[in-house]
Amino acid sequence: MTNEVFSYSSLLLIVFVAAVIPAAVNRIKFISIPIVVGEIVAGIVIGKSGLNLVSESVWLDFLFQLGFAFLMFMSGLEINLQLIGPSSKKGQLTQQPFFVASILFLTSFILSFIIAFLLKIYGLIPNITLFVIVFCSTSVGIVVPILKEKGLLNEEYGQIILITALLADFSTMILLSLFVTLTSSSSVFEILLILLLIPAFFLVYKAGNKIMKYPMMEELAHKTSQIKVRGTIALLIMFMTLAQLLKTEMILGAFLAGLIVSLINDRATSQIYQKLDAIGYGFFIPLFFIMVGVNFNVKDIINNPESMYLLPVFLAIIYFVNLMPSIFLRFIYSWKKSIAAATLSSSRLSLIIAVGTIGYKMGIISGALNATIILVAIITCTISPLLFNNLFYAQTK
Repeated sequence: MTNEVFSYSSLLLIVFVAAVIPAAVNRIKFISIPIVVGEIVAGIVIGKSGLNLVSESVWLDFLFQLGFAFLMFMSGLEINLQLIGPSSKKGQLTQQPFFVASILFLTSFILSFIIAFLLKIYGLIPNITLFVIVFCSTSVGIVVPILKEKGLLNEEYGQIILITALLADFSTMILLSLFVTLTSSSSVFEILLILLLIPAFFLVYKAGNKIMKYPMMEELAHKTSQIKVRGTIALLIMFMTLAQLLKTEMILGAFLAGLIVSLINDRATSQIYQKLDAIGYGFFIPLFFIMVGVNFNVKDIINNPESMYLLPVFLAIIYFVNLMPSIFLRFIYSWKKSIAAATLSSSRLSLIIAVGTIGYKMGIISGALNATIILVAIITCTISPLLFNNLFYAQTK
């Protein structure tokens, strides 16, 4: 057991920054900045690239990992399959938003693979799989709030964007977990062990559905009992532990735990979503994003400027692989609506930061390239919603 004495000063600074960032971001009126971007930037200011006020600690690293897991858990929780319903419009193509979204995602995935393959041949990236995820993933956490704000979630146009984001999120999450397992496992048996997560998911889902029907669950869901919150945290830790035992990345376990909670709770009546939002976005997730900024080291980029040259290349690729599939949307909607959907789908955040974090930890991605990926996330999740708003507003004027 470590004899390290934990200093609360660094944690105090981080939670203080987390407390003031939402108000600070809200004061910026000329541009809409996601709070998570403010958290990363604030972390850069107080971290290695700025004032260097945060001391390294095994306990802070533990909280960072737990925040990472909670972020992936909340990504699973955000997947609301009830929003994927039949379209009310007439017409052969428009009656199948899932079919249209599948075409959009598969086209984006194929383009991402071809480009990543070419970049690997020319030695510009170290790994094809990781950068396919960077290029074709999206951020449901950015997409859903924008669609809610515009009242588009229950319309066909919004459903196509949503389903495309869900397919991208879920597929790239599975791909990342499989990549980590295949890379780190030394035997076929260890690789096949990951398949045990599938029956575990369905068994817990079935059991959870039955447990939620007991009247006791509602009786003990509030005040000091908070049985649903306690059960949810236990479920999260259980799937993280199971993923660790199966020698795969814990983010897959966390994601599946969030998906189970989403499936067994009614969003219209259950308070569990608000409570988990309060826990996750009130402490663990801000801590994660601030620590991402703290660990961002500008010296890596200065010492390896070639990685910085890749920033505009990556941004161009990300928008290209989303804009090209929008040609299919042109058969249903106007060019402005089609391009607006593509720009919103170009938002990148938690998954590509996960790619950078995991790739750097595994020694596949350099510190400079990881820093570039973080900058890609900051830029796309700031610019993409702005472009969508402008294009969508121009369309509806």
